[in-house]
Amino acid sequence: MPLATVQDGTLCFSYEDSGALGGRYTTLVMVHGTGFHSGIFAPMIPFAAANRVRLILLNRRDYPGSTPFSDTDLADLGSPDLETRAKALAQQGIEIGLFLAWLVREERIPPVSTDRDGRRQGGVVLVAWSLAHTPLAGFLAHANALPVDALRALEPCLRAYCTFDAPHVSFGLPTLSKHHPLVDPTYPMEQRVPRFYSWVSTYYTHSDLARRTRDPALLDTTPLPYPAPPCARPATLDAITPASLDAVSWPGPIQGSEALLHGVPLGLAFEQTRRMLLDRDAGHVLPRCKVVIVWGENTLWEMAGAAWAVEKLYKEREAVGQVGRALEVVEMPGANHFPHWDEPEAMIRFLTSVA
Repeated sequence: MPLATVQDGTLCFSYEDSGALGGRYTTLVMVHGTGFHSGIFAPMIPFAAANRVRLILLNRRDYPGSTPFSDTDLADLGSPDLETRAKALAQQGIEIGLFLAWLVREERIPPVSTDRDGRRQGGVVLVAWSLAHTPLAGFLAHANALPVDALRALEPCLRAYCTFDAPHVSFGLPTLSKHHPLVDPTYPMEQRVPRFYSWVSTYYTHSDLARRTRDPALLDTTPLPYPAPPCARPATLDAITPASLDAVSWPGPIQGSEALLHGVPLGLAFEQTRRMLLDRDAGHVLPRCKVVIVWGENTLWEMAGAAWAVEKLYKEREAVGQVGRALEVVEMPGANHFPHWDEPEAMIRFLTSVA
């Protein structure tokens, strides 16, 4: 896999590249969540070129080929001193910004343009899946901390930041239920991972009233039975072969850096949300980059509820003129938490259409 070296040679990011295309094309930079490396997006690659898309599948730090976190990095990210912890969290987003600037310069990514119908095309769309939003939110929240040359490279090319199916904690919002299969003490240890796989990748049906009103209180947070009951479409991670699951999994960071991201104090994560969406000064940096929050029609309540809660907050602040960056909150029809695996071409087409 290629390596991008940034920050004066002290930091490397490993990534997969579907390859440049002739003429105008859109570059989707896909960033994985917890426990899976960038290979979780590999099913999208065969459909990229035909849809005028270049895919960059990025491995975050602590994942294969990218620079691991040092003991000092981890200590800062888990520090009892909130200022230290906030800086460590922001730094992860800033590092993603440095990678994007490197990518734009080194690969000569086509800038954003507008077609005859007024639709944007070309440029870079940064996509954070699931918990990846926690570290990536700091990119736009603290874009003013990027070097001038990095901002100059990104300005004509950065089209949108899309967060797909992020949980409440990533936005600094209280969750609807404390239930989580990985930490539920009533479950035997040997059941927790398979229960989590079913829970996170099942195709859920939310009530019409909940979807129409986007009221998180109307979502059913009842724990999923185990084994999962038969349904029209099996849960993604229940249907995947053990070999395929093993090939895209990377559990090492779950008890380290990822646990620290899961445990970020809500106030720190919310401050990133505030700066990213509601702060006018922050919104003046890379102003053409909008934020798109996507939730899957059939995703679990945790992700749908988080998207709806952020939308409600944004609309309340927008009504009194207290927003800093454009936001769209969009449902992906028929999607659970893994559309990049189950419906890879639909995922590509959807992302380019909403960005």
